Amino acid sequence: MHVVSVSSQKGGVGKTTIALNLGLALARTGQKTLLTEFDAQGSLGLSLGLADRARPGIAEVLTGAEQLENVLQRTRDPNLSVLSVGRVDPTTVAGFEDALTRGQTVSTLLDQAKAQGFDLVLIDCPAGLGKVTTRALENASHVLSPLQAEPLALRSVGQILALVDRVRATKNPKLELLGFVLSMFDRKVAASLDVAETLWTKFPVGVVMDAIIPRDEMFLEASLRGAPVLLMQKKPPPLARRFDQLASDVLDRLAPSQKAPTEDDTPIPLLV
Repeated sequence: MHVVSVSSQKGGVGKTTIALNLGLALARTGQKTLLTEFDAQGSLGLSLGLADRARPGIAEVLTGAEQLENVLQRTRDPNLSVLSVGRVDPTTVAGFEDALTRGQTVSTLLDQAKAQGFDLVLIDCPAGLGKVTTRALENASHVLSPLQAEPLALRSVGQILALVDRVRATKNPKLELLGFVLSMFDRKVAASLDVAETLWTKFPVGVVMDAIIPRDEMFLEASLRGAPVLLMQKKPPPLARRFDQLASDVLDRLAPSQKAPTEDDTPIPLLV
């Protein structure tokens, strides 16, 4: 089972949007995928239009109130399940993070996910490189990092690379950098083009994923409606193709023999 930590030093880079839409795109290739979140804010659940902390999830598993298999949320795609953060009160975030990062908690959660037959787990981490993200990396096989197409974002590259190197050297020698995903790209903005050019010309080949996620109002609309962009229209919008490409890139890097099959234009009516 591959475990991909979707992590970024900087917030507001479209991390949850990428995790959600990539998860669905991967599921559509036939990968049995679990999309989960370690962010106590519950951004993933909110992006799916679920009531704030309305469903049990990781928090209840940690307290022993629920079993993992009972809190997995099935979706309209049989290959995609969602594990939300659960009912975490804003006043108990620190306690949730302590419980999540204690001992072998994350490892145990992932072992339970593997027992459910998942091929791939995507972890939507909180913004920043704190203890939750660090523990996710310590238990992941790969890290995928969204990188906003703006000059300040380039400064975060060195920080996450340094963390990956430290985790690899001290806790998880098998951790691999899957790549950086250029997000919120706007070809009409010179600074955005400059960042893209820097990534393509200054970074080693393979560090940056081929797929580029543009800045688009459809992402905001999709979040408000609680749906991935693929399901926003009867016919999948062109923007959804970006995530099909990203899914293909990811599968190529995880296992070169795994190729995404021919796309099916038939949309899924609702995800959850």
